[in-house]
Amino acid sequence: MDNYELIYTAKKIATDIPTRYQLGGWGEQSNGIYLFDCVCLIKSILWGFNFSVGGHGGAVYLANGVPDINANRMIDICYNVSNDFRNIEIGEILYLPGHTGIYVGDRNVVEATTAWNNKVLISYIGLDGSRIKDGRQVYSWEKHGRLPYINYHGGYAVINMFKVYDIETTSVKVKYEVDLPISEVLYSLDGVNYINLINHSINNLIPNSEYNLRIKVKRKYTDNYTESDVITFKTLDKPFELKYVVGENIIFNGILYNDPYSDIEIMSLTNYISSITNTNNHYGSIHPYQIGNLGWGNEEDIRIYHENGILDKIKKVLILFIPFILLFLLIFLIIIKSIM
Repeated sequence: MDNYELIYTAKKIATDIPTRYQLGGWGEQSNGIYLFDCVCLIKSILWGFNFSVGGHGGAVYLANGVPDINANRMIDICYNVSNDFRNIEIGEILYLPGHTGIYVGDRNVVEATTAWNNKVLISYIGLDGSRIKDGRQVYSWEKHGRLPYINYHGGYAVINMFKVYDIETTSVKVKYEVDLPISEVLYSLDGVNYINLINHSINNLIPNSEYNLRIKVKRKYTDNYTESDVITFKTLDKPFELKYVVGENIIFNGILYNDPYSDIEIMSLTNYISSITNTNNHYGSIHPYQIGNLGWGNEEDIRIYHENGILDKIKKVLILFIPFILLFLLIFLIIIKSIM
């Protein structure tokens, strides 16, 4: 069990459910009140107490390899035992003869006791080990130490690895590794408010766009968050088809703009003969054609320019009437032959 899981459950017992001190009690209930004594409070958590109704609140006797021992024996099996109370690790066991408590941080201790309110409560420990609640001291703690059944870690998770992969036009996948249990992962794009990261995916992105991504993870059983460094990535482009190509001669009727993505107008042209010198069909481009070196225009304002347009029309007319001309010549030849 993690030390922060231990103190999370201990504080929740002290603050969220009705309790009463009873010698030998390890989570059984009487009229809806959970019963504990000091060392059995600790053992019941280690045995799996989960606030269930009935039985021993989910605790199973001797579960998780934790023996049924008294308070004096519990401090005996601890390691890093000390009587210096200036620096206590969260989740350590506090001891005075015949009594134990759990250090939960900020100089606070969860203990089942008859010293004040005859229940599971949160008391205060002084730098000298004094045991105080509501301004009244009852005895002093003599030792503290680490239980061998608890994994002791810091209050903040470390993000060991963070990267993006499977970058698409509108989505990206996020991968990360942390050193401790976490309960929440949030992400922020370009410094905007953090939101939940679901299934390692970020969706509804804009194609061909650059983003600055940061995540933060919440250490399980705490309210402590760790932020990552920023990763910059760019979504894939989503190009569209163009009707015209670079080099085509055109006649332009419309407004020219400063660039493909801008609505800043440069000039308006009428029947302007030029050529297409560049195109931009990337996602987000709204004026995809560069007209000469003047500016960028829209497709609906362009038509192809034919330098020999009148000759082409004459040719089309001639081609259209060739069958009739040939038929006329054939009839004419037949008439001449019949006369002769």
